[in-house]
Amino acid sequence: MILRFVFLVLIFGFISNIAYPQFFPRFSLAGGPTVGWQYQNVDDLNAQMVSIGVPEFPKDGFLTLGGGGFIELPIKGIDWLRIGGSGTGFTYERNITDQNNLSKTVIYSFGAGGVSFDYVKTLGKTFDLTFGAFLSTGNLTIQIYQNTTDFGNWNNIFGEVGSGASSNNISRKLTKRFYSAQPQIGIGFFVTKYLYAKLNTGYLFSVSNDWKVDNDIPVTNAPEGIKADGFNINFGLNFGLFTK
Repeated sequence: MILRFVFLVLIFGFISNIAYPQFFPRFSLAGGPTVGWQYQNVDDLNAQMVSIGVPEFPKDGFLTLGGGGFIELPIKGIDWLRIGGSGTGFTYERNITDQNNLSKTVIYSFGAGGVSFDYVKTLGKTFDLTFGAFLSTGNLTIQIYQNTTDFGNWNNIFGEVGSGASSNNISRKLTKRFYSAQPQIGIGFFVTKYLYAKLNTGYLFSVSNDWKVDNDIPVTNAPEGIKADGFNINFGLNFGLFTK
């Protein structure tokens, strides 16, 4: 399957070298992995961490991993538009065992996916600049766990629910969906004929639903500062077919 894909790419590349000047404007079809850094204001989140005795989350941002692709269609009169799709996210964990031998863990996650529209300004055949927007939706998730050292016995697990007694073993999952728009700017360059690298940066603005916990139960009195908004930067490698 991989060899067949490579063969087709080479054939299309050969054809594009011959036919492009006569028939096609700029055309691209490519995709690949991305790695980046997402900055978020975690002051409200860290205030909760301090209150339960768990180490704080970093204030200087989170490493993100993802992937995506884009296409530039050979439409007459519109050879500047790049349409893409991508997804990215991070998961970060903080934990501690307190003086009562209780294990406490908090996992904070961000995930988003959407479409982008970019104006492409070519700078020769090697470099280009892009100006556009990324429209996405995703979730913020906070998972909270507290466990005793003897937690894990099958009978004890079901016994905690059946007896109605209080327990030191706690599990909670809070989720909030957001919708975002991100103005962005990027610079790309061709490493090889079939490999395009791009550095992209922007600021994500979001609106969101209310937090929900466990079985979609609405959460009241949640702090407003835990949200997806923030500056981010990412670097991507895109493998595919390009005509310039």
